[in-house]
Amino acid sequence: MHPTASLSPVTASPVAAAGDAPVLEAQHVERRFGAVVAIADASVALRRHEVLGLVGDNGAGKSTLLKILSGVLQADAGRILLEGSEIHIRRAQDAMEAGIETVYQDLALVDTMSAYQNVYLGREPLAKSPLLRLFNLVDDRAMRKRSREVLDALSVKIPSINVSVKGMSGGQRQCLAIARAILWGRKIVILDEPTAALGVRETAQVLDVIRDLRKHDVSVIVVSHNMAQLMEIADRITVMRLGRTVATRVVKDTQVSEIVGLITGAIGADPEEETRRVTTPA
Repeated sequence: MHPTASLSPVTASPVAAAGDAPVLEAQHVERRFGAVVAIADASVALRRHEVLGLVGDNGAGKSTLLKILSGVLQADAGRILLEGSEIHIRRAQDAMEAGIETVYQDLALVDTMSAYQNVYLGREPLAKSPLLRLFNLVDDRAMRKRSREVLDALSVKIPSINVSVKGMSGGQRQCLAIARAILWGRKIVILDEPTAALGVRETAQVLDVIRDLRKHDVSVIVVSHNMAQLMEIADRITVMRLGRTVATRVVKDTQVSEIVGLITGAIGADPEEETRRVTTPA
């Protein structure tokens, strides 16, 4: 298997117009664990070349929705649409084949392996020589070359692609995990708390990479508790509360205080907006 990502900057507008169809959409998703309702009615729409923030208090259902979109869990009800067509995500492989990659907080990196080996982890190309292929030897030169190209395209600064990731900073590791998703042709990337436990400099590095993803035909969902960071990098923010989607706000037209109020329930969603969401055909 060979990476298919094109890292040429796109020529389209950085963010799709409001009337454009979403590239990924979850409609009225529900999920129960026995008698516990984790998600009662969650809807989210991600536009092309957009960074969408997904926020909510602990227990709001963000993590469950993330796992449904990434194939770790299956929804009990609702639909998931990719570019307007319904898809069925029953396992993680289904999500990846649909072009959806999720970068979790643990990053799934192997400390004892090098940067380029982590980028290709589990998908290493065999050497071109028939003799070397006979012994299942991988093409290290090709992996190093392509990994360097992707990291350079995203302006990711690491000491060397040949050193183990164990000695890298948290920000470098996070950027490496994001680059891995892009290398394999993913057009939709879901980031779970990408700056958690990072220092100021490392956080800035990760946020710069997230901003840059728009240029490479990638749409991003960022699950985060950090409102200030989302206001800096996101185009829109969708708010969940008690297992339901309560509102979506355009960042340039809102403030942190309004988002926090929607999260806590101190501010209610606009009645017309709520009616539109509830009556959207499922």
